[in-house]
Amino acid sequence: MTLEAAARHVWAVEQLDVEPGERLLEVGCGHGVAISLVCERLAAGHVIGLDRSQKMIDAASKRNAGNIEAGLASLIAERFEEVDLGQDAFDKIFATHVAAFWRQPETLLPLTARLLKPGGRLYLFNQSPGWREAGAARGFIRKLTVILDGHGFRPDESAVENLEPVPVVCVRATPR
Repeated sequence: MTLEAAARHVWAVEQLDVEPGERLLEVGCGHGVAISLVCERLAAGHVIGLDRSQKMIDAASKRNAGNIEAGLASLIAERFEEVDLGQDAFDKIFATHVAAFWRQPETLLPLTARLLKPGGRLYLFNQSPGWREAGAARGFIRKLTVILDGHGFRPDESAVENLEPVPVVCVRATPR
C-alpha cells in the first residue's frame, strides 16, 4: 500500500475477513482506501468500488491503479440505486458512513439483498463525531439492528472499536 490508511479503514477491512477468491462491493468508496486494503487480501477475487462522485472515483482510481490493472478492482461513478452491476452476485457488500442505508432502508436494503449471494453478508460501518464513548455507538447499533430486521435482514454480529477520536462500529447482517 503506497498511501497510509486510517486505523478505521484497517479495522473495517479486518472485520470483512476477506477470502482470496471473494467478490465484494463497496458502496460509497470515496478515495478508495478500503479498496486498496481489500485488494491486498485478494488473489482471484474482485472488488468493485462504487461512488456517486466522479471526483472520488478519480481519486480512488489513482490510488488503486495497480489493483485495477491487475484485475482485482474496478470503480464506477454511479448512485447505488441506479447502477447496473449485472447478474453476478456478491459475497460481501460493505459501506462506511453511508447513511442512506438507515435513512432510506426501503430503497437500499432490498437492492442489497438482491445483489448478495445466498449466505452473503452486508457490513455497515459508521463513526460519528458525536460518539464520545462506546455506549453511544452501541445505541446506534441497536437502532440499526431494528431497521435491518424490519427490512428483511437478520443482523448476526456487531462490533465496536474504541478508536481516536471516537468509536467506530460494524453491524453485519444477512438477508432472510
